[in-house]
Amino acid sequence: MKKKRMYGIALVSCLIAVMTGCGNGTYDVDMELAQTDMEAIAVPEDVLVVGLGEASHGVKEYQEMKAKVFQALVENHGCRAFVIEGDFGGALKVDDYIHGGEGTAKEAAAQIGFRIYRTEEMEELIAWMRAYNETAGEGADLHFYGMDMQRADSSKEYVFRVLEQVSPGSSAKYREALAFLNDDGMYDIRTEAFEQGMSVAKDLIQKVDSAEESIAEMLGNETFAFARECACSIYHCCDINKSDRDYNTVRDSHMAEKVQWFIEHGDGSVIFINGHNGHIGKVNSASYDCLGKLLAQQLGDGYFAIGTDAEVTSFNSQTDDGFEELTVKNQNPLTALAANTEQDFYYLDFGAAAADNGWKRILSEKQGMTSLNVAVVTAMKAFYTIQAIPGDMYDAMIIFGEVSPTTLVL
Repeated sequence: MKKKRMYGIALVSCLIAVMTGCGNGTYDVDMELAQTDMEAIAVPEDVLVVGLGEASHGVKEYQEMKAKVFQALVENHGCRAFVIEGDFGGALKVDDYIHGGEGTAKEAAAQIGFRIYRTEEMEELIAWMRAYNETAGEGADLHFYGMDMQRADSSKEYVFRVLEQVSPGSSAKYREALAFLNDDGMYDIRTEAFEQGMSVAKDLIQKVDSAEESIAEMLGNETFAFARECACSIYHCCDINKSDRDYNTVRDSHMAEKVQWFIEHGDGSVIFINGHNGHIGKVNSASYDCLGKLLAQQLGDGYFAIGTDAEVTSFNSQTDDGFEELTVKNQNPLTALAANTEQDFYYLDFGAAAADNGWKRILSEKQGMTSLNVAVVTAMKAFYTIQAIPGDMYDAMIIFGEVSPTTLVL
């Protein structure tokens, strides 16, 4: 049975109207600048990548919102690629499913690689993408990709299957050499084994390169490109697990490389990426250079970051044997204003709001913003919030009054 606990501290109530004050002053804002019609969301024409962050992976509204924002980008900007903070090789199986592959949306969602994504909300997004592709014109089909590399089984499966068709002996050789690298036992692998795995994976990349002509002729250029990137993902998986380097630094740098790879191998349309706020924000929320900061440095105005937050967050927190429902509270000037909307949420484009002095003041002041990990082990507010300036971290935010846990399918 799920447990439900209430985390947070008592909060001084704030007067919510067009004028709002919360501890450190009163803000006079134009709420007409905050929109609730997600179908009308638009980003500047020079944007290459739109990132949507979520303050918790275990929130229903955040998972539903990623679908709504993606659908708006598809309709308004010709976006064709959905890239999630999920396994690169596993997401290729989802992409196969939405292009008419066998199985169910539930089975496809399980391939993303993390239990937190096994939800009805994710299944609905995947089902929508499959239905869209059934009637999409040539070149207008949608793709589902992953930018993470903490797992290796699906990437190994893809590249070995390709090699099996052009060089069976090589496929067997690398399959044996990398047998130690498996998802279920990842945390039990010794550092020395990961170092050896990097050497093997480097050799595997070279082997795929040497077989490029044969792979392309037999299976196509796209298959070669994905086979090679699966080999790179195996190398990256070993790299991030080495103890001589910071895990988060290496992981986010490789995720940034993945996004650049999708840009280089895409059709020039806007790419949508989705992950935790801590990855998507343009400035670091921890002691390492995050994905969003790296993309902002590399792409400049070509990267548009959207964050999320809520005043009351009920979410699924992952435990060793399942999940439990928890609730935390975090009122700041932005979350307090959600009460001004009938829908209990709003989307604010910071560029559009910049001319309003009230919004400008809120967006330029450091404040506590919700940041929940997959597993929460403390009730102290300092451990589930970060102090940040919204205008530095994001180009826009989606703010909720109250959010609820995802609908788990386990």
